Amino acid sequence: MPPEVLEEAVARLRQGRLLLIAPPGSGKSTLLPLALLRAFSGKILLYEPRRLAARMVATRLAENLGEELGRTVGYQVRLEGKRSEKTRLLVETEGLLLRRLSEDPALTGVEVVVLDEVHERHLETDLALALLLKAQRTLRPDLKLLLMSATLSEGEKARFSALLEAPVLEVAGAAHPVRIHHLARPPQGPLEPLAARYAREAFLKGEGNVLVFLPGKAEIERTRALLSSESNQDLPVYPLHGGLSLAEQAALMRPGPRRIYLATNVAETSLTLPEVRVVVDTGLEKRPRFDARTGLTRLVLARISWESAQQRAGRAGRTGPGEVFRLYPEGPLPPRRPEILEADLSQALLLALALGERLEDLPLPDPPPKGGVEAAWRLLSLLGAVEEGRLTPLGLRLLRHPTHPRLARLVLEAEGRNALSLAADLLALLEEKDLLPELGPDLLGRLEALAQDRSRFGPWERASALWRRRFRVPPLPAPEPQEAARLLLAAYPDRAARRVGPGVFQLATGSRIRLELEAEHAVVPFVEGGYGHLALPVPREALLERAELEEWVGWEKGRLLGVLRQKLGALVLEEAPFDAPLTEPLLREALKKGLPLSEEARALQARVLSLRAWNGDWPDLSEEALLEDLSWLLPYAQGVRSLEDLEALPWTEILKGLLGPRWPELEALAPTHLPLPSGRKRLLYSPDGAPPVLRLRIQEAFGLKKTPTVNGGRVRVQVHLLSPAGRPVQVTQDLEGFWERTYPILRKELKGRYPKHAWPEKP
Repeated sequence: MPPEVLEEAVARLRQGRLLLIAPPGSGKSTLLPLALLRAFSGKILLYEPRRLAARMVATRLAENLGEELGRTVGYQVRLEGKRSEKTRLLVETEGLLLRRLSEDPALTGVEVVVLDEVHERHLETDLALALLLKAQRTLRPDLKLLLMSATLSEGEKARFSALLEAPVLEVAGAAHPVRIHHLARPPQGPLEPLAARYAREAFLKGEGNVLVFLPGKAEIERTRALLSSESNQDLPVYPLHGGLSLAEQAALMRPGPRRIYLATNVAETSLTLPEVRVVVDTGLEKRPRFDARTGLTRLVLARISWESAQQRAGRAGRTGPGEVFRLYPEGPLPPRRPEILEADLSQALLLALALGERLEDLPLPDPPPKGGVEAAWRLLSLLGAVEEGRLTPLGLRLLRHPTHPRLARLVLEAEGRNALSLAADLLALLEEKDLLPELGPDLLGRLEALAQDRSRFGPWERASALWRRRFRVPPLPAPEPQEAARLLLAAYPDRAARRVGPGVFQLATGSRIRLELEAEHAVVPFVEGGYGHLALPVPREALLERAELEEWVGWEKGRLLGVLRQKLGALVLEEAPFDAPLTEPLLREALKKGLPLSEEARALQARVLSLRAWNGDWPDLSEEALLEDLSWLLPYAQGVRSLEDLEALPWTEILKGLLGPRWPELEALAPTHLPLPSGRKRLLYSPDGAPPVLRLRIQEAFGLKKTPTVNGGRVRVQVHLLSPAGRPVQVTQDLEGFWERTYPILRKELKGRYPKHAWPEKP
């Protein structure tokens, strides 16, 4: 990067914000930070998206100053670092910036913050940018903010420029022509032999160094083994990944004899390897993605984006004409997708709450999806980190540990149980790749294997050692199963499980999984596709420690039951019966098919409803009204313990009680029977207010000259006259007219049909 460009970048940055776009190898990570050191007197923070890049950039900057790493220039990545009181330029990963902001939102003492490789759109980068913009607009208007990228699409340039409210400074690169070759068809078989063949041929036939892009460390090691086999033992092959020491990483950045680099996508940006003339691009990378089975964000194999392909190809043309061999057919590649759209947002939400912000209200380049935010709230609530939409003291403590909230909760539990050595091993096993798949889901077996021979399991032991160094505890001599179970339950309360059948467990969420584990109870951190992939037996007592007491009262097979249950989520651990009172909701459930009124009570109900229809001032004893509020029934139902008891209630007396002092009035206005010359006869009432019905044989009506009435004479009874055989003959509300006009005609007909019965002319 020419001196005049460095001067222009510094001058623009003095205005507050700058977006710098410069190609790989231009010096934006290794020259510009030193220019910032000279131009500004305060502390400078430079953030890289990967630990390897942070370490190597810091090493190169210290070398350019002619100093040891840790003096003017230092670095800090997760669980390790090298810095001193004299350090002014500190290279870190974005996750540490988020932690720093949670502890000191004003970034006291910091003058410049640099975010490198913003085009990669990591969630931590986007969130850090939003929080820095917020801090700059409120707490620190003097803070300088520099964003750097090797490549941005025109749309992203406009997006970031608008977000920063600042222009873009673009630095042209002096690239040489690059020829790009594609495979004619998709590769068949393993990836590593193909990558090794192209790397070998390019090294033997070409000039300069060869850079091979592989997805991860495992693929690098397998490709290295193929290139270093007996027939190729003289090939200088060097891996480039996060597992190398600082000295090994620094050596790879210096010019020297021709070599083959085997690198992950860390070599796309931030680092410029010397004299690369050939790139072999597998077209794959390990990308962070939220894993629902573990509740953690893990690396998954994925196709690279168009932007990544361009950057990889650009590495071949920095020092001379180059070639790129893409081990995939020519065709469109997917655009880079912002991580915030598919990542677990629980840690981002937690941090935003700690700063008094709502995640969705921050000035993010892309808003978080609603579903992701809701899932984050649910998880944080489950862990006890939030309550009623607010951060709890426990949630604030989770931020002290640089890991996912689930695992931070595990650490807090270990602190309280004096089990940090055990926690270090558990964290290593949960965060690193599984090294003992042959053990099936047995997590305890893995813990025991690691404790017995730490040298055998390098990745696990390195991760555990970093945590132990942070906790200041010694290695664990042997795991204590019950303690391990309690720590896991703190992080995965929703993954507690109980055996419900051979090889079948029910989770606290209510779902069932297949799990081959000899235990009655377990905690299952890894669940996928209905199978438990990692689990630990749990003593029932450990589950009871986290259980909540629940009273269950309900109807079962027609009987009212009360049960006290100790539950963890959907898991019932203990239960005992108790004498439960009958409440209105339980009564309502029992009456969902209607009131079991006796025939007598139904008749009483119909009489009252008839008076209500006729006069309007009577209580509403309809089914709907009675069921709407059952408080009237509760005093009578306290002894009910079954549906049979409910049916046996004195329903007529209960309804009479609802009438109170109006009961005599009901008897007078809507009597059940009418006195007739031939004897008392029952009246039938309809609840819809229709006239009551009097059914009787014609002979029984002899002497009844006028139509009977009810309701104080205001409603005529509907008389149904029947033949001696009980067949309907006439329906009338005008008996006088019947005797005068209709009866003489019917008499002749009925007398001939029923000669044995009396048929007087004037009945």
